[in-house]
Amino acid sequence: MLRTYRFTLFIALLSTLIFYISPSLSEHLKPKSPLEQVFVDAKAIEIISNNLAPDARVPSILTGKQVFNAEILEGELKGKIVEVRNPLSRQHNVLVSEGDTFIMMIRETANGTIYWAYNHKRSTAIYWMCFAFLLLLLSFGKKEGMNSIVSLYFTAALVIGVLIPAIFAGWDPVLVTIILMGLKIVVNFILVSGYNRKSFCAMAGTLIGVIAAGVMAQVFGEFAHLSGIYLDKGEDVIYLATQPIQIRWLMFVAIMISALGAIMDVAISIASAYNELRITDPRLTPKQLMHASMNIGRDIMGTMTNTLILAFAGSSLTTIMMVWGLDMPLKQFLNTPVISLSIIHALAGSVGIVLTIPITAWLARYILSPTEDRQLATGQSIENSKP
Repeated sequence: MLRTYRFTLFIALLSTLIFYISPSLSEHLKPKSPLEQVFVDAKAIEIISNNLAPDARVPSILTGKQVFNAEILEGELKGKIVEVRNPLSRQHNVLVSEGDTFIMMIRETANGTIYWAYNHKRSTAIYWMCFAFLLLLLSFGKKEGMNSIVSLYFTAALVIGVLIPAIFAGWDPVLVTIILMGLKIVVNFILVSGYNRKSFCAMAGTLIGVIAAGVMAQVFGEFAHLSGIYLDKGEDVIYLATQPIQIRWLMFVAIMISALGAIMDVAISIASAYNELRITDPRLTPKQLMHASMNIGRDIMGTMTNTLILAFAGSSLTTIMMVWGLDMPLKQFLNTPVISLSIIHALAGSVGIVLTIPITAWLARYILSPTEDRQLATGQSIENSKP
């Protein structure tokens, strides 16, 4: 059993090592905050006053001011009872009742210590949802489900533990992203599909497709006078960096990361289709197999391009609602930076998907070698054949 999962265990350990080492290596890249503040769990034990009323525009939200006593549940001040003055607005609406656990911010200022109801304790819901997701993945996927979890863990380690610190260190974002995403692609397909020619075909198709998407986003983004600074919080990142970062190329990075999952899905679908057709009918020529895979890819293309465009539309839903509500002219709408950026990203990702289909089908024609054709003709399985 250990032999079966040894690569999975190696990637899990490597990911853990990245998460363990990265903070110490990258700590100097973060600016030192002048504020002295900590965040702790706290529990409301007594409501002193509630001066609240329904908001005029959103009656389901109460606004005003609360005053209550709370017990700090962790840290150096654990067990201390403090008074919390809690202003409530539409944006910051941490309404608590007796017995509620919330996140308290404790900040030291020149005028004394401030205790603030910073946020609801949402992590419990997130942890339970993650548990349900992992349970379903393992129940239905078994070994493949475990490999998928490790693959996600590895992706998080690469992005959080390597890519982001590298960008803050001033490294070339394009080169670093291509290397890391290439590594992610290789590991993902080995974990999910095994070490075989079908996986190699999907790896190559994915890498070319995702680079094409990134190039399209960067080229047409610059043509539209856009750059990474127009990304959400793009300008804020500049002030966080302790040294100049190459903000211009963050569009390329963003589209490679956001489009990678969909492009991997398309690449493995085309490679698997080509492989299964070869197994089913060894008499088909490589050219016939390629055309058949392309036909399957055309059906996939319609749904996957919609997936990316709808994902970007969903993330910009409130912006689109604002546009509709303001009756904004098309000329103004299309030339707004945030809208232009979203459209270019969605289209660039879709271009990556469209190009991945013929590229993967063409690669399958050569990566799945003539030697395997002879194996198929004699009835031998090639599913796990090694190069």
